[in-house]
Amino acid sequence: MNRQRFNSLRIIIGLLLLVSGLQVPAYSQGRFTSYFDSDSFWRSIKVLDEDALIAADADTLVALVSNRVLDYEDLKFAKEVSEPSGQLHYFLAFVKEGKWSIKACKDLSSLLERLDKGKSLVVYTEGYGKNFPAGLFRAFAMRAQYGVNVLYLDYPSINSTKQRLGNWRFVLKEANKAGVDFVPVLDSLYHYPLREYHFPKITLFYHSMGNLALKNMLKNDFSAAFSQRKWVDNLVLNAACVPAKGYTQWLEQAHFARNILIHYNPEDRTLKGAQLISGNRKIGVQPGEKVLDKVLYLNFNRFVGDGHSYFLDLPYREKMAQPVADYMQRVLNGAAINVQDTLVFRPLDGESKYELVE
Repeated sequence: MNRQRFNSLRIIIGLLLLVSGLQVPAYSQGRFTSYFDSDSFWRSIKVLDEDALIAADADTLVALVSNRVLDYEDLKFAKEVSEPSGQLHYFLAFVKEGKWSIKACKDLSSLLERLDKGKSLVVYTEGYGKNFPAGLFRAFAMRAQYGVNVLYLDYPSINSTKQRLGNWRFVLKEANKAGVDFVPVLDSLYHYPLREYHFPKITLFYHSMGNLALKNMLKNDFSAAFSQRKWVDNLVLNAACVPAKGYTQWLEQAHFARNILIHYNPEDRTLKGAQLISGNRKIGVQPGEKVLDKVLYLNFNRFVGDGHSYFLDLPYREKMAQPVADYMQRVLNGAAINVQDTLVFRPLDGESKYELVE
């Protein structure tokens, strides 16, 4: 990404935050979720009905599917619990001049019809600690930075009534449930004429505890209905907060993916904390010696230190290293990764593990 493009990205993200004036200390002190949970921020979000028109010149637009309970009589209409039945809600979300709007839609096809033709599609699942606006902000940021269409799968990953350990248990349950609830979305994508609708590449991107949804789906064979052919270009397990023990047994069931990429960081501070709580090693820290032949393992430690969310440029954090930004640009646009390119990759221990070259 050149400097001009990076500066444009900063301007766009600045517009995303403009509506309520997020200050540097609020973000840098880890108050990301509490900021987006403020009454003033929720009040600024405009909720449109299905018949409303979307601004044709919106700065940023993403598609969103949520399994949250909704209550439009409440200011914070997207609740911190999921629908017991697994019911899904479909939205288009967009930003215009710093103002957020969301529009309810009837189904997935009505979302896909409004996305940019000719641009790749990323189906994005987040991890711990995202209320509805906080997760949506990251979806907007991914769209702005990489120029891809984003279909964000939203589930409750924090509950303000619980403390840290209670939230950990809460998200374990909700992330696993999301693996079941969002199966209809992936099944619909499998049957949808994606290439005919000009989405040239498809990437499934799971971050942190969001990978529990992937694990539950594969381990329990919920993906069988959409695994008859390879229709996903890249399946990405980014900083996976999932036990490394036995992971190859369920991951090898991802028959729908042409390429599988595991992003890990042995010094990931967030995942090391998760290991202390859970008592087991996480894939995103060290996948282990046993590897799958069809999987590419990429160690990001050289460029990200003890970082965890190293796939996005986020405000008031250190700018992504250029090799990382360039790599993510290719992966999220569905490009096949050639590890034989010695200008980009360097082999580490074993045949499947690599790191990026400066």
